[in-house]
Amino acid sequence: MTRSSHGPVPNATEREEPLLRIGELQQADRRAIEACAAIDARGWQQHSCLPLQQLGESLVVAVPANWEAQQRNALATAVAKGGLQIEFRFALKQEIDTVLAERMAQRQLERAPRPANPGLPPAPAAAVSRFSLLDDLSLEDQQTEVPDDQDRDATLDLEANLSAPQSSPVISLVNRILIQALDTDSSDIHVEPQEDGLQIRFRQDGVLHPLEQLPKRLIPAITSRLKIMAELDIAERRMPQDGRIRRMYKGRRIELRVSTLPGRWGEKVVLRLLDSSSTQLSLDALITEPAALAQVRALGCKPFGMILVTGPTGSGKSTSLYALLSERNEPGINISTVEDPIEYMLKGITQTQVNRDKGYDFSTALRAFMRQDPDVLLVGETRDGETAKTAIEAALTGHLVLTTLHCNDAPSAIARLQDMGVEPFMVSASLLGIVSQRLLRRLCMTCRSRYHPSEEDLGHFGLFASQEETITFYRANHSPNAEQSVCPTCQGRGYKGRVGVYEVLRINEALSTAIAQGASTDVIRRLALDSGMKTLLGYGLDLVRRGYTTLEEVERMLLTDTELESERRLRALTTLTCQGCGAGLRSEWLECPYCLAPRA
Repeated sequence: MTRSSHGPVPNATEREEPLLRIGELQQADRRAIEACAAIDARGWQQHSCLPLQQLGESLVVAVPANWEAQQRNALATAVAKGGLQIEFRFALKQEIDTVLAERMAQRQLERAPRPANPGLPPAPAAAVSRFSLLDDLSLEDQQTEVPDDQDRDATLDLEANLSAPQSSPVISLVNRILIQALDTDSSDIHVEPQEDGLQIRFRQDGVLHPLEQLPKRLIPAITSRLKIMAELDIAERRMPQDGRIRRMYKGRRIELRVSTLPGRWGEKVVLRLLDSSSTQLSLDALITEPAALAQVRALGCKPFGMILVTGPTGSGKSTSLYALLSERNEPGINISTVEDPIEYMLKGITQTQVNRDKGYDFSTALRAFMRQDPDVLLVGETRDGETAKTAIEAALTGHLVLTTLHCNDAPSAIARLQDMGVEPFMVSASLLGIVSQRLLRRLCMTCRSRYHPSEEDLGHFGLFASQEETITFYRANHSPNAEQSVCPTCQGRGYKGRVGVYEVLRINEALSTAIAQGASTDVIRRLALDSGMKTLLGYGLDLVRRGYTTLEEVERMLLTDTELESERRLRALTTLTCQGCGAGLRSEWLECPYCLAPRA
């Protein structure tokens, strides 16, 4: 954290604090904007700065990431006139302005005269519910489905529906669940019928957290309500169904993908929340390491060829592709995308969605794109050989093609394409590079605690304690359930938000030759390491050293035998002298043959 009273502060390039996301900005203490007597609410808005919280005599303030030291010094001087020191956090200017505009509008509404509303308490911003979802709802008679006609007249705004006097209690209950998920930055909602009740769980930062168990008698009503909102067949309970819900919340259009699955105690419903307005489509905000950022940018600037982004479901592949597209999006370039579904809306590009019922799939859309004079093409997912071959043909005919693929790491993507029936020589001729990625939970910067892991803990990750003595390690501070000791930023979870982990494989001449000859994944991985590719595990360990995340989180998401072996080999390649006896070593030796000491 950058602290200042009157003295100078470091340049923006010297800071290592991660950029705050818009969800974290929206969690700011509303009283902090009044904490400094020298700057009122309107003044903060003019500065494009958002006070986050007051800690004693210090005021934590989010400022634009592109501010120079002179601007920060000027703000520190102004805050000092109010008797406070300032601690800087950094965020994107447009996101700070968005939150400030919301706060100013809310202040005007709060000051406007209005009748007392004995309705429902607002949904909290914390992950831990301060009240029951069932408060003030009369649900004794709500044991059956909600009639469809009640939804036709319902407003599309979730907050307005809460206070509507004609709303059914089940409608209000379901809206409460959705609002609380949105307020806590959840990515998924799991509605799971159990033998003794209905379990509600939210996925926050990649981990499921139980919210509340509702009475068993509400299972049919809540399930049917969600199916009505998603325009599904409420009478069909023996087959899975997929649908979509669109609602407004706080002026934002929210989209939810809905999936139902028949279960032993009733239909399980999972909702994926898609809020493109809160997503950072900027490579600077996604990739924290300058070298990886430069490599990805260099790939995206190529005039033609194919770029693959790999990783499991929910690892941020689409966000990375759209961040690349946003940098190429300019009037002189024709960009077309085909997706299932369209997740982000970008101005100036043509976006289309597949419709398999009508025979409109990825390969059909790609062939149509080729007659549309394209420059850059995005294929949401390469699932079959026909789509892969069509994408490669587009890359070979002078177009830049971006697409995603499901595989474990960057080197294994080559074998995945060959399994689809793509000829190796076509892959080597068209492929520019592969980006594999994961998402790790980001440490809460407010409550994280310092510690130094034991030699055994470090050895578990292939690290040597002697080389990590100067590194400050942090662990998550999991607060107990006592309310007075819960961290206000992360609500006692120890983590807030997520950070990306990237493995960038750029195709060079040696790799291209090996791919054309049908080399195995192990050979390609070894060549990639020889050319300097940083592994997912190596990137994750660097994030640990910089205080972004923990060793436990790296172990949970990244530590495999293959990754550990690759990281040890890469570390061995950087050292050609034995630290034990000083003997010279060959690049392929992983230990000294003279004194048997491991390569450091």
